[in-house]
Amino acid sequence: MEWNPETLSFLSQCFLHTLSPAPEPRRRAEASLSGAADNPNYGLAVLRLVAEPSVDEQIRQAAAVNFKNHLRARWAPALADEPNSPALSLIADSEKEQIKALIVPLMLSSTPKIQSQLSEALALIGKHDFPKLWPALLPELVSNLQKASQASDYTCINGILGTANSIFKKFRYQYKTNDLLLDLKYCLDNFAAPLLEIFLKTAAMIDSAAGAPAPTVRPLFESQKLCCRIFYSLNFQELPEFFEDHMKEWMTEFRKYLTTNYQVLESSGADGLALVDELRAAVCENINLYMEKNEEEFQGYLNEFALAVWSLLGNVTQSSSRDQLAIVAIKFLTTVSMSVHHTLFAGEGVIPQICQSIVIPNVRLREEDEELFEMNYIEFIRRDMEGSDLDTRRRIACELLKGIATNYKQQVTDIVSSQIQHLLTSFAANPVANWKDKDCAIYLVVSLSTKRAGGTSTDLVDVQSFFASVIVPELKSQDVNGFPMLKAGALKFFTMFRNQIPKDIAVQLFQDLVRFLLAESKYSSFLCWKLY
Repeated sequence: MEWNPETLSFLSQCFLHTLSPAPEPRRRAEASLSGAADNPNYGLAVLRLVAEPSVDEQIRQAAAVNFKNHLRARWAPALADEPNSPALSLIADSEKEQIKALIVPLMLSSTPKIQSQLSEALALIGKHDFPKLWPALLPELVSNLQKASQASDYTCINGILGTANSIFKKFRYQYKTNDLLLDLKYCLDNFAAPLLEIFLKTAAMIDSAAGAPAPTVRPLFESQKLCCRIFYSLNFQELPEFFEDHMKEWMTEFRKYLTTNYQVLESSGADGLALVDELRAAVCENINLYMEKNEEEFQGYLNEFALAVWSLLGNVTQSSSRDQLAIVAIKFLTTVSMSVHHTLFAGEGVIPQICQSIVIPNVRLREEDEELFEMNYIEFIRRDMEGSDLDTRRRIACELLKGIATNYKQQVTDIVSSQIQHLLTSFAANPVANWKDKDCAIYLVVSLSTKRAGGTSTDLVDVQSFFASVIVPELKSQDVNGFPMLKAGALKFFTMFRNQIPKDIAVQLFQDLVRFLLAESKYSSFLCWKLY
């Protein structure tokens, strides 16, 4: 496909019609583009359309999306595990080289929406060709990063960092091989120093931007978040010498982001707070990575980070928008609790405070949990089922207790047992208002139980006594639809500890359980079916 005015007009009209709300012209345009995609240099022509300033931006954005999808389908042969994928003609090597030469400068000069599409397209190319078949990419990115840094052009800076973040992610997910380590060394040699340079420059700009409006500060935080994600990728396989030599610079700024309030952004709305939380979550993932893999080198910073994360958790609200930050922060404390540095939890009053200020608030049901239970019971089951790979606040809070119990089992048992009794007493005082306290108590017993050869066991309560006084009243309740989440918790306890319930008692309860098969709560019905 030659690039000429006719091609420009044809592609512009096709992409315009793909935006039509009317199905017929949209289908015709999509069919025309699908047929044209088999022509040589089609991808190059679409990329040139994206670069054409005289074309409406919506059309160029649609073309950028098409270009990205075209590369995904035709840049490299279909994977061997996709035998039924349609046979598509691949992009010729000569066209690939021209695309590689054009895409970086075009991405950096584009508007944010087009830039994000081209960045993804670049990452798709990099997945197959970087670095061996595209040795010019990283030097080009570094050169542009340095120019953008000198001009403080954070639109360009963040575009480059976003691209680097995408292409470096492979170091997180691939097995350690000699080839992978060679690729990692190449990236470290070329990018580690420029990364630290822009990270420290941006940190200084944030420090000096006190009182600046949110739109001015936002791209700086976006830049730091991307730097942190790249840090994670480059450090995932092993601790590079460069990062070990410059650990102090990185850790000083990391700690600052966990301990400093940024009111300009945090009070500017949900988006501003979310951006600060994303940066803090990225920092927590980085220090957790070091705690897991580079404990010896990191230990000099451990105390101050443990205190910083603990204090941070005290200020993280129960809003679902802040779940990711809460989860990764608690994960870090859990990792510390199971390490040789667990003595940080040995101080007087530390474990009770953790239980009271971190565990219980995150185990208690929230309105969001109730809505999910009612509106999407399948997703609730997926999150609640043991063995799910989806982290939730409730589960990760209990994992923290399990981690502490690795070295302080008796203390954890005594404190949690006392807390369970307190929750049940609160429920007994006002069952209607305090039903969530009882649910919290049941959840703690179930989540902190231990699986053994003879079934599930727990040291927190006497199972038979707890079952008779706490669980049976819920199972025998005539209103199977009243407080459905509490009923579901009771049913889950029964399924977990059924081997410890006397057979004659269990048999007597089956006539009561039958009623739950008709309950409005699908989760209760599911658990009841599981019991049978």
